[in-house]
Amino acid sequence: MSVFNSNDVTVSIGGVLLTDHITSVDFGETAAELDTTTMGSANITRIAGLKDGNVSIEFLQDFAATEVYATLNPLLGTLTTVIVTPTDAAASATNPEKSVSCLVTEVPFIASGVADLATISVSWPMSGPVTTTVS
Repeated sequence: MSVFNSNDVTVSIGGVLLTDHITSVDFGETAAELDTTTMGSANITRIAGLKDGNVSIEFLQDFAATEVYATLNPLLGTLTTVIVTPTDAAASATNPEKSVSCLVTEVPFIASGVADLATISVSWPMSGPVTTTVS
């Protein structure tokens, strides 16, 4: 896969595929920056520390059974698996799948203005390692 149109990213939360209700997803991994500079150094030196990350998702809210609210609400305060794949094709070297456990720290009920779509946005911290599947 080369440059692509991200209109078929798949997202599964707690084993439930919610792709058809997601308008954006941001799966971001980070590593802490540790300063190793010593006396007499002319430049700052660094190493990587602990890894961290965040998964942010924007949903079109839906209160029907097995949809957004029914899936997310019971997960508040628990760890759940989030799986993201760039396209709906099988995981491969050119379509890697990322999986991570996230702490569900928020489940907004609704965010909407007059005559707008009912939406919610979440940003959950990762808990543990990220797994990448390429086959």
